[in-house]
Amino acid sequence: MEQRCEVCERFRPEGDLKPGRELVQVSYGDRQLLLCRGHLGIAENSGVSSLEELRELFAESDGLRSYVDRRARDGGDAPYGVPRSAGRRAADLG
Repeated sequence: MEQRCEVCERFRPEGDLKPGRELVQVSYGDRQLLLCRGHLGIAENSGVSSLEELRELFAESDGLRSYVDRRARDGGDAPYGVPRSAGRRAADLG
């Protein structure tokens, strides 16, 4: 599966699938995100320095939802491409 900018993917799920589009992995606190150069530039020009500020910047016009998730989708905050664990607790077995 091709990696995409997290904002583009939520804002335009079927749009802007240009092959070879450059993505940048950035960190806001403990959260790592993939952003395209355009959305990264908007965040930098807006002076965003935290995940909450980034979520506010890329929120829907009514302000109820953000195009940036609080948590990473792929394996928590693990680096991209690293599969998440099975997710079972020892106490769940049996």
